[in-house]
Amino acid sequence: MTRPLVVSWLATALGCWIAGGAAARAEAPNVQDEATPGQFFTIVEPITHETIAKVRAKTKSLVDKASGGAQGRSPILIFQFLPGESAPGTSDFGASYDLANYIAKDLGGARLTVAYVPEPLTGYAVLPVVACTEIVMASRASLGPITPENQSFDPALREPVRFLAVRKTRDPDLILGMLEPDADLRLVRTADKGVHYVLADHMPDFLRAHQVVDQPPAWEGGRRGVLTSERAREEGFCKRVAETPADVAHLYRIDGGSTIDDPTLGSLLRPVWIKIEGPIEGAKLSYLGRRIQQARQEQANLVFFEIDSPGGMVEAADSVADLIAGVEDMKTVAYISDRAQGVAALLPLACRDIVFKDGASLGDVRQLITTRGRLEALSDEQVAGLAEKAAMLASRKGHPEAVARAMVDPTTELVEALDQTTGATRLLLRREAEADRVRFANVQPRNEPGRPLLVEAERASSFDLGQTVRDVEELKAVYGLQGVAIRVEGPGWVDSLVTVLTDPYVSWLLLFIGLFMMVLELKLPGIGLPAITSATAFMLFFWSHYLSGTADQLEIILFLMGLLSLAVELFVLPGFGVFGMSGILMMLASIVMASHTFTWPTQEYEYREMGLTLIQLTLSLVGVSIGAMVLARYFPVIPIFNRLILKPEPWVAVEAADPAIKPSMEGYESLAFLIGETGRTTSPLRPTGKARFGNLLIDVTADNFYIEPDSLVEVIDVQGSRVIVKQWSAPENTTESGPSLDFDADPLA
Repeated sequence: MTRPLVVSWLATALGCWIAGGAAARAEAPNVQDEATPGQFFTIVEPITHETIAKVRAKTKSLVDKASGGAQGRSPILIFQFLPGESAPGTSDFGASYDLANYIAKDLGGARLTVAYVPEPLTGYAVLPVVACTEIVMASRASLGPITPENQSFDPALREPVRFLAVRKTRDPDLILGMLEPDADLRLVRTADKGVHYVLADHMPDFLRAHQVVDQPPAWEGGRRGVLTSERAREEGFCKRVAETPADVAHLYRIDGGSTIDDPTLGSLLRPVWIKIEGPIEGAKLSYLGRRIQQARQEQANLVFFEIDSPGGMVEAADSVADLIAGVEDMKTVAYISDRAQGVAALLPLACRDIVFKDGASLGDVRQLITTRGRLEALSDEQVAGLAEKAAMLASRKGHPEAVARAMVDPTTELVEALDQTTGATRLLLRREAEADRVRFANVQPRNEPGRPLLVEAERASSFDLGQTVRDVEELKAVYGLQGVAIRVEGPGWVDSLVTVLTDPYVSWLLLFIGLFMMVLELKLPGIGLPAITSATAFMLFFWSHYLSGTADQLEIILFLMGLLSLAVELFVLPGFGVFGMSGILMMLASIVMASHTFTWPTQEYEYREMGLTLIQLTLSLVGVSIGAMVLARYFPVIPIFNRLILKPEPWVAVEAADPAIKPSMEGYESLAFLIGETGRTTSPLRPTGKARFGNLLIDVTADNFYIEPDSLVEVIDVQGSRVIVKQWSAPENTTESGPSLDFDADPLA
């Protein structure tokens, strides 16, 4: 009995082993299918013929390459349709229909064409969606109406649209109902449990061939011509539901994580390397803008951004992230060489690919670094805004939105769950998982509550944030650039100079020099070295702040208007009134505005920044006042500087009884003999101008800034060639015209 039992047991085990091997062999093709070639192509409205040319160029290389390869390796082409921010629903029918024809007819070499619609899509852009073999929609997405709301239905479009629907085996009446929202479209349920969309005009023919159970209006809640993702999924119009491009890639088992467009597709790689180091401030924006533009001029199609930053200013990081995310003609790769923490975490999320160096980290957005290098905690409003920004960038570039949000918001609960609809493991927010317990199972927490998420290099792949390499050479190998020398673009001398000039202490020095030299110039006639020095200091101040992103045209124009108003007050209109005060206020306001990215403070740290700027400006004004007094009091007696200052000639008193007597000219070769003489102005003195003394016409300077033309003046001092006058007051025993001097002869004879 024992022996037969043993033989029976061995036979059973052998049978199970054979069956298991057969099952494993049967599943082998599915394992191979894990690596399906494919590519995403993002189409943003409005669709134009230029859009078609780009899609044609990008898809052609994939399809042609697959046609000459092994069977079963044809690519899956996924077209992501986005309404765009500038002109949603405004695509032209001709361009949209041409793109639909190209997808439906000319991409036969592709294994599958898939339309992915993550957001509501309206207008003629729906037509190329219908032209794809399969449609995938996000839960918040919808399609239609096809005819734009601001246009009336054109009956001439009926047949082309019907032909497109029939070619792709779509329900033609449904598509026509979306094209003509006012048409009477019925949702017909038949006795065989079928669901059909039938226009009222076609209902008699349909009734003759089918037994109808119910035929309510097709459109729900007044949304005529709109097909929601829920209804599309229920009725088979939409193949599946996916929230992100990464989910779509998992659904179709596309290898390589190709979740967005690849500008290097089918092209020779032309790489460039750009370094982003240190705190993210305004100067980084202008620096990166110049480097990216230079890369475009060199026709580069692959940009490596080497990032090592502890954080920076919120506004600057937001602008830099937008700049990088807007690069669509080049493939962008973020290489985190050490850290991308604080608000600098936005930069890798704005890139197509993220690569970590061993030991690098990303996230932990808790603080910002002010322009003065101080650490400030983020306010609740800033946390909320940055969390939305990070999620938006991640969604746009194919990174997990929930992970990006968890890097910023410490209250975010990040979990990992099995999506039973797609069979994929997803990273999502706990509230999303709990809102749909039927769909998500095996929920596991992935972050530490109460603090922002910090992703280290060794955990990057588990958070779907890219891969890790040991060094730059391994990074090059990942992108097929082994041994290729890549020129490294770092900050140039202009960027270094801007960084130095925008330092708070250097800015204070520039303001002091500019204001001090302006005051000094007003005390001297003509335009000389003080005016040039003042103009240079202010030019450097505004130029550096303009390139750093804190100053714009408004601040520069405001300063120039203030300077012009002050000049009008000094040289055109007498006195010190509206123009003078307005000019000074505009100049000071422009300086304060140019020192910040904000116009008016709203956050606590912004009030502190504003206070420090006002203190800096006040100290500059106080320094100018002290400097002017020191210059007037001590420079004439300092051995080195007294030679640079023109001193007045000795005064020789004139007897009151004979005002015509002139000082002795013996030993003088100057105009000192004019001291005490009177003459008449031939031009306004503002404070400089001309006056005539007898037949002698000379340049003079008024001691009270302004004297009307044709006024009597008296010479009160002579400093070398500089003649200082004041308005003459006639004594009681003289006439108003004053004494007349005869200079017919040479006055120096």
